[in-house]
Amino acid sequence: MRRLRVVIAILLGATGIAAAAPVTGRVVDTTGKPVRGATITVEGNARAVTTNTDGRFAIDDAPEGASLVIMKDGFGAGIATAGQSDDIVLFAEAAVAETIEVKGEVGPTTQGSSKLTREQIERLPGTGNDIVRSLQAMPGVASYPLPLGSAGVVIRGSSPQDSKVFIDDFEVPSLYHDIGFRSVVPAEAIESLEYMPGGFDVSFGRAASGIVSLTTRAGESDKQQAEGGASELGMLAEGTSGKVRYMVAFRRSTVDLLLPALLPDNLDLSLTTVPRYYDEQIRVDYKLSSKWNVRVSSLGSDDALELYASKDQNADKRFMNRTRFVRLTAAARYHDEDWTANLAVSGMALQSTFERGLYQHLDVVSPSVTTRIELARTIGNTTVKLGGENVITQHHIDLALPSDRREGEPVQPDDPMDVSSQFDGTVVTKNLATWSNISTQLDKRIRFTGGIRVDAYTRTGETVVQPRGELSIKLAKTLLARFSAGAYSRPPEHQTELLETGITAERSTQLIAGTTYEPAEGVRIAPSIYYTDRRRLITRVDDMITNQGRGTTYGAELLATINRGPYMGWLAYSYSHSTRVDEPGAERRLFDYDQPHNLSVAGSYKRGRWTFGARFRASSGLPMTPVEMGVFDSDANIHYPIFGDVNSERAPLHHQLDIRFDKTWTWGPVKMSKFLDIQNVYMNDSVVTYFYGFDYTQRAAFRSLPIMPTAGLRGEW
Repeated sequence: MRRLRVVIAILLGATGIAAAAPVTGRVVDTTGKPVRGATITVEGNARAVTTNTDGRFAIDDAPEGASLVIMKDGFGAGIATAGQSDDIVLFAEAAVAETIEVKGEVGPTTQGSSKLTREQIERLPGTGNDIVRSLQAMPGVASYPLPLGSAGVVIRGSSPQDSKVFIDDFEVPSLYHDIGFRSVVPAEAIESLEYMPGGFDVSFGRAASGIVSLTTRAGESDKQQAEGGASELGMLAEGTSGKVRYMVAFRRSTVDLLLPALLPDNLDLSLTTVPRYYDEQIRVDYKLSSKWNVRVSSLGSDDALELYASKDQNADKRFMNRTRFVRLTAAARYHDEDWTANLAVSGMALQSTFERGLYQHLDVVSPSVTTRIELARTIGNTTVKLGGENVITQHHIDLALPSDRREGEPVQPDDPMDVSSQFDGTVVTKNLATWSNISTQLDKRIRFTGGIRVDAYTRTGETVVQPRGELSIKLAKTLLARFSAGAYSRPPEHQTELLETGITAERSTQLIAGTTYEPAEGVRIAPSIYYTDRRRLITRVDDMITNQGRGTTYGAELLATINRGPYMGWLAYSYSHSTRVDEPGAERRLFDYDQPHNLSVAGSYKRGRWTFGARFRASSGLPMTPVEMGVFDSDANIHYPIFGDVNSERAPLHHQLDIRFDKTWTWGPVKMSKFLDIQNVYMNDSVVTYFYGFDYTQRAAFRSLPIMPTAGLRGEW
């Protein structure tokens, strides 16, 4: 009797509204040799494909979440689902049965989206193995020396708060540390990073632009690793025990260990709390049965800084900032042929504290609980999904600060006594959502996906209905065309928007069209065009916060990738034009983060123990508002600026070249690796923006770092 080999890849990441993209992969035996003539069928569908001489296969119409059955005489049968690798291992019939994890390569979730695996992030030059820096290689992401907004990413010229970051389907308050601007999750702890600039799934909401979705990974075979660099130290341990898989990671910065020794003794500065950060990730997976898998995970981060701008430690010279959060999640996944269910509950505790001088302070404590469920059933070539989510957050706020700066408003003079915005109380937000989605094959070349999401923002009393859909047409064996349209919204919960009672959610409508061309295995070319209409934008009019703003964004993007053996190539270019009107009758102006041109070209080659890579980047400068003159206020003893037209000037074009070298070797039982990543090797210190003097008669350029090396050493055993 033929033994059955069951191989299941669990996908905990987001499932897209996009039509089923071509699923490709390779079938090999236990020695790694290609298996020719193996048949691959979609479970419940009689249509089959056969592997070629290289063991490769491609299935054009596999519905999302479907199981693939792999058969070959002389081998045990295999069952696989789509994942991130490209090898399916078949065992000889005489082999001892066991469970092996295999995965297949899938196309982009939505048109214009892209996915980076952990290995690709660690090979991409100019990123220093960091997720936040890796995002800047994506088409449509604003390129800037520092992270933009709390998420650290600006997509297609919109405001930072219009996009969201999710880790294992749950939103996190920030993707990066305030100190050093490193990601709160190390690349070693993730399975993949998926970037969706628009057209994303109905199962994601509360974002009017794009999303970034990170999927952490389960532990693998018993292994520990330690890594150190110029700015941080980290450790990771992972392993298996029976049906349990675990992964534990911890990092801390080294800035607080090095900075006191580097600062000169005559510097008029007192560091009470030297800048430092910690982060942790814990994930435990348990296989209850062949159908049920459960996961418990923790993600946390803690940043702190306290200093006095005087050795005398005068209270009016004090600055303190601390941000910390921890998110605990319990999730379960059920899969049985046609049925799939994902159930999860997650709680998060967040605290942000800021104090400056004698008067300005902010203390926010925001505990929240999120419950989430999604069910899917596949019948033939049709997949139906139903889901729901409930997010309840209590914001305990105590603040005395200057008025919050809105989009397009120039930076005002610094006044440490300005506490024009004050509040002490509790704000509760309850965001309920439900969604449904159907994806079906209309014929062998055309697939339609349609869904609807309903968000209820109880604090503002709104119910927002958001239909979304996509049509996918197979024009040729290697060419797929996709057209999508959808409605999106963002509730008014960014910073002091929580204190306003008369504003409602921002809305957007997105239209996207493009193609995906795959002329060869591992080669993908995906051009896209898009148009976004933005409505009810939150803006300040006559000292009142209103929804009178409107905006539009249109552009084109190109992403071409090569992943073949030792070669990895990356070409990303985007053109974007993003404008808005703040109130009826006002002049149309640029968004603060409008960046017309952004180019990133990268390549990497691996030979033996060495890997070499380089990346060239060029991007337009961001808009800025000039100062025409300054006026002195004798009562306040401050010079106030008279501004010109909003965002009527732009910083110069920035370009730089990054290079990277990696080497691996063994040291006894330890597998060692080291890397050197150098950004801006030809030291182009281009202008990022301008700062004005106290009386606004002169301005000085804020320039990018002329060169920035990052080095790291890792040991695994």
